[in-house]
Amino acid sequence: SCSRESALTRPIFSSRRAISMFRFVSGAVAQTLLLNAETAWGVEHVDFGLDDECAASEEGQCALSAAQLRVRRLIAVRDAEAVRLARSSACAAAWGDCLESRCCGDSDYTCFEKDDTYAQCRESCEPGVHDDDDPKFVTAWSCSVLSSSPSANASTTAANSTTAAPSSDDSTSEAPTRSVPVNRTVVPAADPIVIKGNFLYNSGDGKRFFAKGVAYNPRNVNYLGVNEGPKSATCKAGTPPFRALGYTDDVSTDELEEQWVPNLEAIAALGANTVRLYNVNPDKSHRKFMQKAAELGLYIVVPLTRMDWGYLPAFPSPDCYTKDIEGYGNVGVNLLTSAKLIVKQFSEFPNTLMFTVANEMPVNDKNGYAAYPCVKALTRDIHRYQSSCAGNMRRVPLIYSDMDMGSPTRLDIAKYLSCAVESPDDTVDAYGLNVYSWCDPEYLDDKGKPNFRYSPYQSVIDDFASFGKPLLFTEFGCNTGEFESVCPYKGGRTWVDVPPMFKQMGQVLSGAIAFEFSMEKNQFGIALTPGFLDGQDELLLLDTYWALQKQFLGNDVNPTWDGIDVDKCAALPSDVAPMSHEHEAAVCPATAVWTELQEKHRVDTVANWDELPPTPDAPLVNVRGQLECPAFDVPKSVYNESCCHMNCSVGAR
Repeated sequence: SCSRESALTRPIFSSRRAISMFRFVSGAVAQTLLLNAETAWGVEHVDFGLDDECAASEEGQCALSAAQLRVRRLIAVRDAEAVRLARSSACAAAWGDCLESRCCGDSDYTCFEKDDTYAQCRESCEPGVHDDDDPKFVTAWSCSVLSSSPSANASTTAANSTTAAPSSDDSTSEAPTRSVPVNRTVVPAADPIVIKGNFLYNSGDGKRFFAKGVAYNPRNVNYLGVNEGPKSATCKAGTPPFRALGYTDDVSTDELEEQWVPNLEAIAALGANTVRLYNVNPDKSHRKFMQKAAELGLYIVVPLTRMDWGYLPAFPSPDCYTKDIEGYGNVGVNLLTSAKLIVKQFSEFPNTLMFTVANEMPVNDKNGYAAYPCVKALTRDIHRYQSSCAGNMRRVPLIYSDMDMGSPTRLDIAKYLSCAVESPDDTVDAYGLNVYSWCDPEYLDDKGKPNFRYSPYQSVIDDFASFGKPLLFTEFGCNTGEFESVCPYKGGRTWVDVPPMFKQMGQVLSGAIAFEFSMEKNQFGIALTPGFLDGQDELLLLDTYWALQKQFLGNDVNPTWDGIDVDKCAALPSDVAPMSHEHEAAVCPATAVWTELQEKHRVDTVANWDELPPTPDAPLVNVRGQLECPAFDVPKSVYNESCCHMNCSVGAR
């Protein structure tokens, strides 16, 4: 049994540490411990449903996920007074972490910055590496003096005043609120974004680019379509004015202009600059969508794999790229043909940010762990296709997006997809994580003080501090615990994890895409599309939309590394300003690493990650006799930059 004095329920106990205890017990034991603890403290027991990520986890982990949510509730009840007292003492103690408070409670101490991730109240500070530093965090001290000032808050308020956000009374009203065009200076997305080292840059002005994004995949459902998470007895489903879109439908075609124009305007009003798509049909035109997005300053992340035809199956390699399926054909031929058609169409637009070469291979099937060589094979073949059309097509970067599996697995996979097995052609240009781990308003240290180092994002920094390619959160936004919202969706996510992305993670992260724009079956949306609820005939922006707008408009990337020479192929961010870590090319994981990973997840056949499937024969002339390359001449500056990353001799101008 669990006593009232157990470590699990002791007041002023860090929720992160409490949750970590469940790594060492079974799901059944965790449930018993929690039920006893909840009974002892008089806390109502509530069952939590399983989410998508939990459903794909290892045996026993679903119970642990639900238990973790109950830990948060339990701690919230028992530690409310301790947290209140901790907050009342805003400034850090002597030798304490003052990165968040930017002040020291003792007047004899000053808040000195170490780097983007840490600051300390000290009596004095000498720039450089200190002998007494923790060996795990040996970086140079900048010794810049931090101070608390209302100016930062003032800038946030000023930014938010540019849009018609609801008043506090309006935010709890059930009346629809039409999205309004952003009333701020919008810079059209006219210049391609390029990669230099582990950062993204605007090729026009040489300024660093951080992708503030929103996932976009509206299905025009109503409340009856919600089948995950808590349901409301009061909300009634409406009648959407547009036809429901299926799982395989393309939501960004020109023919759907009436639907996506107000949605894109609402996304731009957030202060976002990026939209991520999930399924596109290259047989349809997207010119109007891309041009409207560019006018609003929005760059687009375009998927290369599709839901119904041209998909990458979770088969052990090489079958995922070579297998013939009755009634469908060869998976590699169909996939490469479809992907080339998408690349051919979207490469023309300067606001195509990246192509997603694949997404979350292990989610739907355990054999996804054995299919990573096929991801590299597709990456190789698209890079070579881009090279063959160098004079007619911009080399848009390729990114792979995976669920966050935690350390060390996420880094092992990132290294594999970023290393050269056959040649640099099979390496992705950027890496994406779909991250839903920040599920508390704040993370407290052992003294009850908010401390980023106790957050789940600290381990991401630890893993990727020296990663040589841009890292993006291609999805983020936990919607459980205190961030959960039930129809009519008051409150919900406050997106408090956004500021650390720009401060503590400033040298590691190059983008974050909030999931997702529209309310769908899993209830992650920040807006209700017309007809979702009864009597709601227009787009309704939810409380969590305005919260995200506040965070996006109030936080921006550090300009320290602005001004890079985008015309110089070898240019690196460290040429502009020093960085805390060196960034090197990835080394492929050892055989033992990828063998153990696949065996751990019990794949049907352990694939050889050191061998890639061959290139399928997929010329575009087989698709209605069309030309292999687009009839488009890329500008010389774009051509030269593209040739920094590939051999242009094959597709010379």
